[in-house]
Amino acid sequence: MSTHIEPSEIFKPGPGGTAGAAPVAGALSVRDAAGVPPALAQLRAELDAIDDQIHDLLMQRAAVVERVARDGGKSKTGAKIRPGREASMLRRLLARHKGAMPPQTILRFWREMFAGALIIEGGQTVAVCSGDDNAELAALAREHFGPLTPLRKHRNPAQALADIERGTAQVAVLPLPGDEPDRGWWTALMGTRNPLSVIGKLPFWTQRPEGTPNGEAYVVAAMRPDPSGADRGLIALELAADISRTRIIGNLTHAGFAPGTIWLKRISDAELLALVEVDGLVEEDDPRLEQISGLLAPASVIGGFALPLGPA
Repeated sequence: MSTHIEPSEIFKPGPGGTAGAAPVAGALSVRDAAGVPPALAQLRAELDAIDDQIHDLLMQRAAVVERVARDGGKSKTGAKIRPGREASMLRRLLARHKGAMPPQTILRFWREMFAGALIIEGGQTVAVCSGDDNAELAALAREHFGPLTPLRKHRNPAQALADIERGTAQVAVLPLPGDEPDRGWWTALMGTRNPLSVIGKLPFWTQRPEGTPNGEAYVVAAMRPDPSGADRGLIALELAADISRTRIIGNLTHAGFAPGTIWLKRISDAELLALVEVDGLVEEDDPRLEQISGLLAPASVIGGFALPLGPA
């Protein structure tokens, strides 16, 4: 059983009127005998008291997570993560953060708490495409979802997506789109009845100090992305092969979108597919989708993600 410590005990004036935790009887004399200055011993006692209070709050938070799993868990099927809510929580905490503690530490601390909460709720398995060219994607997944999260490593995106469809994994971490054959996996998410969506982007902290994994990835799950308040949507377009990027941007802008990065995949001499990042999440019934000119088929919404955080 934990012992609750009142704030008045933590900041109780110590000897000489200095604010600090009241040390355990005899602690100073023992530490003095060990050659520790009394002032340092008092600061250590204060840290011990604060650690106890942090631990009490962590156990209290875990109890609330248990209630969420018990009372609200029935509405959660498949992936239990809510990347949008996690992102909004981290933005709020970092906005109020001050002092010498590095913001990356705050980010890591809460990411570990999110991982611990998922274990309480039943856990999850992450399928990651970690072939010869994507070895660091597994490291990115570990960094984001926690070192204790089970990973299933695959050589190509199709195997990772199949893991979700079979239920042997709830989340897949896949490389960003590109010209390589394996990076065209996003076309498998097209179609209004496809249950899979992009729900996140890694890394969430874009300032990468030495020693952290490089690369970028999308997170895919059998759910729609939840809003964070600052998001990007992903829409896929089927177009005539002779259309230019400038024309695609113009058509999207005219329809009311603010387009960003565009990836193209040619599927025949007459047809190509375009994946476009746009400002804000997009719903499948968004009327702007019908206003996009030049489409050979209805536009597909394949997900979105919370905007990653930078050093600011």
